[in-house]
Amino acid sequence: MNRVLSGGVSHINGKTVELAGLHKDGSEFPLELSLAKWEASEDWFVTAIIRDITERKQAEADLRIAAIAFETQEAMMITDTNQVILKVNQAFIRITGYSAEEAIGQTPALLKSGYQDAKFYQTMWESLVRDGYWQSEIWNRRKCGDVYPERITITAVTNAEGNIINYVGTFDDISQRKKAEETIHDLIFYDSLTKLPNRRLLLERLKHSIEVERRDGKQLALMMLDLDRFKVINDSLGYLAGDELLQQVATRIATRLRKVDIVARLRKVDLLAHLGGDEFIMLLEDITHTEDAARVAEQIIAILSKPFYLSQGDEIHITASIGISLYSQHGDSPDTLISYADAALSKAKAEGRGCFAYYSEDLTLAARKRIALEARLRKAIEQQELRIFYQPQVDIVTGRIIGAEALVRWLDPIEGLIAPVHFIPLAEETGLILEIGAWVLRETCRQGKQWLDAGLPPLTLAVNVSAHQFRRSDIGALVTAVLSETGFPAEQLELEMTESGLMESQNKVMGLLNNLRSQGVRFAIDDFGTGYSSLAYLKHFPLDSLKIDKSFIDDIPHLQDDMEIAATIIAMGHMLGFKVLAEGVEGDGRAIGILAGQRLRRLPRLSQKQTCTG
Repeated sequence: MNRVLSGGVSHINGKTVELAGLHKDGSEFPLELSLAKWEASEDWFVTAIIRDITERKQAEADLRIAAIAFETQEAMMITDTNQVILKVNQAFIRITGYSAEEAIGQTPALLKSGYQDAKFYQTMWESLVRDGYWQSEIWNRRKCGDVYPERITITAVTNAEGNIINYVGTFDDISQRKKAEETIHDLIFYDSLTKLPNRRLLLERLKHSIEVERRDGKQLALMMLDLDRFKVINDSLGYLAGDELLQQVATRIATRLRKVDIVARLRKVDLLAHLGGDEFIMLLEDITHTEDAARVAEQIIAILSKPFYLSQGDEIHITASIGISLYSQHGDSPDTLISYADAALSKAKAEGRGCFAYYSEDLTLAARKRIALEARLRKAIEQQELRIFYQPQVDIVTGRIIGAEALVRWLDPIEGLIAPVHFIPLAEETGLILEIGAWVLRETCRQGKQWLDAGLPPLTLAVNVSAHQFRRSDIGALVTAVLSETGFPAEQLELEMTESGLMESQNKVMGLLNNLRSQGVRFAIDDFGTGYSSLAYLKHFPLDSLKIDKSFIDDIPHLQDDMEIAATIIAMGHMLGFKVLAEGVEGDGRAIGILAGQRLRRLPRLSQKQTCTG
């Protein structure tokens, strides 16, 4: 005031000064002081204006705090209601790699990785609209293209009227946390050497599998594998060589199993103290036959018998023994199945090592017999031991042969002629039916073309097609290729299918049949009366013939019921325009057949299971 009055600092006029003031009650408050000197003639006066700036100071402090908070280690972005980015902080730039200039004016879709589907974002917006808040983990993409996990929170900002005016998103890169979680998870549930599941994870999976199989009425197998004489390798070459061998063993086993199966390594530190570091357990879920486990065991034993080559240059030869327990034949709890698999393993070792054994002896013998039969069948295919017999189809009115059905037989060097009932089911289970079926089709068409070229009357040749061929191969392409290769007329080829085979995948089969029918191929329903027997379905398929199952023919005329059933099927078939064929009708106690490449001749009477048509 004095300086203003003295006139020495007149430039203060119109300026403001911030000071601390005291209220009457003694409390302090910030104030803003403005001074001005006014002169009029010889008189003058000074005006002083004081403003309480408490609210302004608080607002400034809040802004400073907000500015500091905005530049935290968490990335932040502010958008308008149209999701256009208005502002980002330095953490956003550091984490995403986008500069402020590159991000502002864009939308958060700039960071989209594509890992989340539309439903994910729909749920996010529903939460924001309902609660004004949303939090989750999400995968986003940096400017460089790297995809990373982040924990994100989005908050809706509203005005005084409650309308949303902005969205604030804060997120943090949680890659390191995820890696740490994965490391901890691996330490808990996986073997550090082989990276296979350990006993803890195996038990959890086994418990769950038992619950599923119990509910669905299916079965599973538990196989315990031990490397024979593994201790000798450790003692002679050292533990590093033993560890490398275990890693290679784990890789070979894993490549043989299905994705739904699991192989675990059991170490000495596991709770089952008697288990060593060279023992593995395999869990096979949802197996169809008890022999499936034996087949897998044989294959694993075979691949482990091949030499291993270590980085030190050593060539290692080992064998493996496997014990098998089954749910629910041998037990219905994890501990029981593991214990019985271990007992079966001891049995396999006692029998000479390098083999498998079930907990029950009868299953072991049956499985080994089936495995041996499979090996013989594979060899039979390779050595061309399969034969085709042609069973005539006779017109009941004229007595003329109008066609023949191709019947595959296995001419074994030791057992002689083996009927298909003894090897076709095995071929279907193992996938060999695809090779056998293709051979039968090709051989039948080749033989039919030879007969035509020799001047014999045209015959319709029927070939059975398994449902497995429909499911696991392109039967349409096969038929087209075979007809083209052999030159056999398509209209003289008839494919026979069972009702169940047709019904398993109607849409796929319908398109396939229509395609082949357009080429002239004929179709017949085999074993009619034993499956669905639904004319409502069958009338939609492009069929030519119905074959009455042999079981209805065998006891005619002795059983009146079978006579009525056969008569009804014949009547229905004729009404729908189908040719009707009765299986098993024979002449004077001898079956008529044509051996491939030979003239028509009489064969010794075939057994009931061998006789398909007559």
